[in-house]
Amino acid sequence: MALRGILRVFLTLALAASCIGYFTAEKQVTISDRGRVRKVMTFAPNVGAALGRAGIKLGPDDRVQPPLSTKLAVDRRIEVRRAKHVVVVVNGSRSVEKVTGRTVSEVLKELSVAPTGASIKPAPRTAVTKGAQIMVAQPVATVIVHDGISKAVTSNQLTVAALLKEAGVSLGPQDRVEPDMASYPSSGTTVNVVRVNQVVEKKRSSIPFRKLIEKSDELELGVRKVKKAGAVGQRVRSYRVSYENGKVKSKVFIGVEDIRAPVDELVLVGTKPSKADAVKAAPSKSSSSRSSTGDASWYAQPGFTAAHPTLPFGTVVKVTNLANQKSVTVTIADRGPFSEGRIIDLSDIAFKKIAPLGAGVVKVKIEW
Repeated sequence: MALRGILRVFLTLALAASCIGYFTAEKQVTISDRGRVRKVMTFAPNVGAALGRAGIKLGPDDRVQPPLSTKLAVDRRIEVRRAKHVVVVVNGSRSVEKVTGRTVSEVLKELSVAPTGASIKPAPRTAVTKGAQIMVAQPVATVIVHDGISKAVTSNQLTVAALLKEAGVSLGPQDRVEPDMASYPSSGTTVNVVRVNQVVEKKRSSIPFRKLIEKSDELELGVRKVKKAGAVGQRVRSYRVSYENGKVKSKVFIGVEDIRAPVDELVLVGTKPSKADAVKAAPSKSSSSRSSTGDASWYAQPGFTAAHPTLPFGTVVKVTNLANQKSVTVTIADRGPFSEGRIIDLSDIAFKKIAPLGAGVVKVKIEW
């Protein structure tokens, strides 16, 4: 009986020891993966085995903290960091990177991008998801040229627009910036602000008035009198002019408008012969005919007629072109011409007998 009791005690102690070993080998660990945190009990000897037994598969670029070979301890926290593609823009240089960092700050550290003094968007503590874009502008030396001023600026602004705002350069609605406002400043970039201004310019000019001649038998021959004074009109031509930095870049004609019409001038020219002219026109007792030399012009008038300043109407006059000796006979039926040097105006049909109409004025001899 004593031996059986001893054996029973020995078996009880052995069973208790095995139970203690069993519970000692099983550990509780915390696994974080894709934002999900769970606690599991495992007999795995290391981190890699614990993940395998928990059914967690790793991609070739995924990372685990602590490393897979780390010996498993009680209450160990295992963090799985899945690889993801993100877009990183550093001073305008864009690249697609595969990273495992959870936040912007961790991604930049992973990529060895120095954040000191840089402008970072989104903020460093922001969680990074697949496809996210991280923009980093490290301080760079640039030059801003505007309004005749060249200004050196060191800034970490992400865009040219932000750089100009920081420098206190305001823009008009039509101003142009080179490079464009959305581009990224880089070291050595020169930002040119081109001041653009469009205006409508008007150019005024005078419209000359016509001088109209009206014959009057109430005025003596050769006397001129202004019956109605003329007045010049005014015409406006409009142009759309574009200026860049104060210099004309383009000029486009828009249209023309007459804002004031000219007023014709009316001049009365006397046709009434004076007593002296009548004496001159009377036939000479010593000669049956008279002659005169001067210029002849033409005007639209029917028949073989002519205008003379003083000869009585009905006088028959022979007109000879001194250049070609061609002659024509006409009857005085009108008064004129009143231009210096001209002695007779022929009807167009008569003028064509001695010269082409295109000649305009010819030297003639008239006889009556």
